[in-house]
Amino acid sequence: QDYLMLCAVDEAEEMVDGGKKDAIDDLKEGELEAFVSSLGLRKYAQSCLVVEGEEEGGGGSEGKEKPPKKEKSKKETSAPSLEGKKEKKVKEKASGVKDSKKKQAGSDQDQHISAKKERVEENFEFRARQVILIKPGGKWYELEYTDEFSSEPQNQMLLSKYKALAQKLYQHETELYKNKTDYQKGASSAWMKTVVSSGTLADRMAAMTLLIQDSAVHSLQFVENLVNLVKKKGSRHQSLMALDTFKELLISDLLPENRKLRSFSQRPFNNIEKISSGNRDSRDRRLILWYFEHHLKLQVAEFVQALEALSHDSLTATKSRALAVSHELLCNKPEQEKVLLVQLVNKLGDPQNKIATKASYLLETLLNKHPNMKVVVCSEVERLLYRSNINVKTQYYAICFLNQIVLSHEESALANKLITLYFCFFWNCIKKKDVESKMLSALLCGVNRAYPYAETGDEKVKEQMDTLFKVLHLVNFGTGVQALMLLFQVMDSQQTVSDRYYAALYK
Repeated sequence: QDYLMLCAVDEAEEMVDGGKKDAIDDLKEGELEAFVSSLGLRKYAQSCLVVEGEEEGGGGSEGKEKPPKKEKSKKETSAPSLEGKKEKKVKEKASGVKDSKKKQAGSDQDQHISAKKERVEENFEFRARQVILIKPGGKWYELEYTDEFSSEPQNQMLLSKYKALAQKLYQHETELYKNKTDYQKGASSAWMKTVVSSGTLADRMAAMTLLIQDSAVHSLQFVENLVNLVKKKGSRHQSLMALDTFKELLISDLLPENRKLRSFSQRPFNNIEKISSGNRDSRDRRLILWYFEHHLKLQVAEFVQALEALSHDSLTATKSRALAVSHELLCNKPEQEKVLLVQLVNKLGDPQNKIATKASYLLETLLNKHPNMKVVVCSEVERLLYRSNINVKTQYYAICFLNQIVLSHEESALANKLITLYFCFFWNCIKKKDVESKMLSALLCGVNRAYPYAETGDEKVKEQMDTLFKVLHLVNFGTGVQALMLLFQVMDSQQTVSDRYYAALYK
């Protein structure tokens, strides 16, 4: 029946790789052969081998008719020699099978490795789609897959291959989105894109904001445009307008609430195929989102550098605006917080008193909003105080900021740290015989405020007790009152207010 069926096949059409020519468009030359070899059927071929001698012996005895009686004696005499020949044949074939098994095992391994390589190469092959993978609308950081990350170091070769694939996927995705919005009936996006390139400054900013809010993932070019406008020199008005626009976008649409942006290398590429369950669409969505977030992180870093440049502008208004933007980002989002904090603290040393005072005020409001940042902010201010090229005025502004920090009894470690810092500078002032400066008053004010919350404050003050009594007779009235307040706090806590203290007080 099989033979008859095959005879009936129309052989007029040319056959290629098991199918009619031009019938399957996406089948490449030799692809079917590679697929069959990757199935590993050769491993099981050995168990199906049949020895011909056994078949002949087994089948012949059953299938043939009994010989006539006359030939019986002849058969009996020739039977032993026939059996010997068959046994010899079987042994030869068995040894041949063993050799062929070894050869086939080696060839199977080679084919398996080559098939595996082909599969890996297929994984990194870019395939263009006709529909977009990331649907517009909503916040991009609330989409699935954006929270996946890995703290383990990733395979660098794997990382570079996935990055190249992600770049192609992202470019294709943005092109698809652009074509879709361009040809959409009744869409205003084409008009908005015209405004972005040739409208007035205010209209350009508004159009870019709307396009980014519609779909941030597909609008990375407009993010880059805004950052470039902030960095562009020559027009302060344009820079400041772009600055405010981009700041609002970062807070409302682009930056996640409770985490920093992650770079491409912080993703779990070692098991991406496992977590996407072999689904190519799922994997490609991940790659597009991760690639977008990586480049958004780079753009935010560039924006923060542009802020730093604006904070050194010659105009006070520009510096003040840059400072306010740094403070607002620091208060609302965790991205680039270390760099922004350093910018704010460094402004305590600004040559213009107005800017230094504003920096101090902004740091104070930051601590009111985020009290857990006290230790981090104090450490950064301490680093500024001990810098080698720092001037006395900057140190004074920094000490004035520190002595305004509101402490609690749970923050005894911070209070101890501050008292040590104050007395270090107090001793420097005494050494320099700079006792009539405002610095001494600020230092003593700081000690007075930190003393009730410190655990080891007594020893620190006792070491300086004699010095404080001597200083009382040299300093101005305000500083003298601060010193007396400190001495009274220490002595009263131990109920040892001495005659020396009262003599100094009445004098």
